[in-house]
Amino acid sequence: MVSFCFFKQCPTNNTTLDMSEKGRKKTTSPQSLLRLNEEQTVTELYRRAFKHQWDRVSVLIDLDPKEACYIHHDGMTALHLAVISRTNYVFNDDATTEQQQQRNNRAPLNLIEKLVIAYPNAATTLCRVNTYSPLAYVCLIVENNCDLADLDAMTRILLKHSPECSKVTTSDGLTALDIHIVSYSRRFYDLEPENAPSGRTNTLLLRTLLEHDPFLAKVRISKDKVSGAVELLYRSNTNAFFKVLTLDDIKMKNRRLSIDLKQQKAVVREVTKWWVWKWLILLLKYGTLPHKKRGAQFYALQAAAGHVGCPPSILTIAMKAFPYQLKEIDRMYGDDANLPLHEVCAWPCKCDSTSTDPVISSRKGVAIAMLLQEYPEAAKISNRHQQTPLELAVSTGTTWDIGVRKLCRFNPEAVCIPSQKTGLYPFMTAAVAAGEKMRRQQPISSSKRLLMTYYKNLAKQDLQFVRTIYGILRTNPSVLINCF
Repeated sequence: MVSFCFFKQCPTNNTTLDMSEKGRKKTTSPQSLLRLNEEQTVTELYRRAFKHQWDRVSVLIDLDPKEACYIHHDGMTALHLAVISRTNYVFNDDATTEQQQQRNNRAPLNLIEKLVIAYPNAATTLCRVNTYSPLAYVCLIVENNCDLADLDAMTRILLKHSPECSKVTTSDGLTALDIHIVSYSRRFYDLEPENAPSGRTNTLLLRTLLEHDPFLAKVRISKDKVSGAVELLYRSNTNAFFKVLTLDDIKMKNRRLSIDLKQQKAVVREVTKWWVWKWLILLLKYGTLPHKKRGAQFYALQAAAGHVGCPPSILTIAMKAFPYQLKEIDRMYGDDANLPLHEVCAWPCKCDSTSTDPVISSRKGVAIAMLLQEYPEAAKISNRHQQTPLELAVSTGTTWDIGVRKLCRFNPEAVCIPSQKTGLYPFMTAAVAAGEKMRRQQPISSSKRLLMTYYKNLAKQDLQFVRTIYGILRTNPSVLINCF
């Protein structure tokens, strides 16, 4: 008997989902659920659906479609049960062979469509055990040999009759796309390409979800913490990313990622075989669609640099595979004409003073260092709005140690260039950014320990801003003559 919660710890992955333990503790077996059904009033359609008597369910829904509106006390509907029957086989006791069990227990696709047409809200209803919607169960990869074409057909049915179901999240804030990424990663976490009939097979369901709603690929930020589809794909395959970086024995020389044409082709050849990279390119490509200019060419490095909080490993692989894109200006997002360095410097670093996980700030520093190592001249190039990377960095709250020091070292003249928009010099912009961060509300807490930690972190952060302003002035003191 198979339960309704299927997540397991991946042997090469350190990431886990909070909902997995919760699901295993609260999962109700089908036998006990049936006993609960007998103790309360349930519709005949739901009872037949629970017993996987789909022919009878089809007759009942034709007679009275309103019966599909029934929601069990655990949040399950007949649509949930029909979807689960095609994604995870819960066998009947009277079946004789495994083939007969699977055939008899699968709800027909036309019945699933009948159920969602009769009650579209069922597609957005969350069960109480895992807080999963029917679409989440469809996107959950349970077996290595799952039929992605069948899952894609169910997904299209649900999205057609209930378009908003793609935006429904679990209690952990995961969308159906997030669940698909994590569960697929845990089945195919190794570097070997999966045995798929064609190159597009493994991205079939992913493409369907992204074509329906490209915003699912956008990054989600809360208090300088990053989440979203790209982040989950990276965290679910962290070890694999590190292995890819060393597959072709590309070594760092003089602390620079020296890449010749032969090495570039080797990286591209190896990366294109990796299913994670295919998924990543799709996520980055669809993530740029809502803001992309029509007809603009897609650049993987530009898209990765424009993805706030992009993991450095992804940027490194993109630089190795497409080094020429380091000098390409951004033509996807409008008329800014940004280089990848401009995009990274524009990442917001407005973290809370009590944040214990400043992911964006730390990744921003690493990304700026990598881009400057590969293309130092980028620090001297202004975009179409006459904004230097230094101006973008200080305006977004970047401190001296995170990246301002390197930007000033590679282009000290930028310290004396005022902003075309505000007329402020970089050290003034840094002071304004510091003032904005100082306007913080004191946390409401009666714990002296928490208040002491808050003020301690606040003092450290304010000291970083003072150091940033001083470092900019020390780089080129003549800026004081120009502005006074």
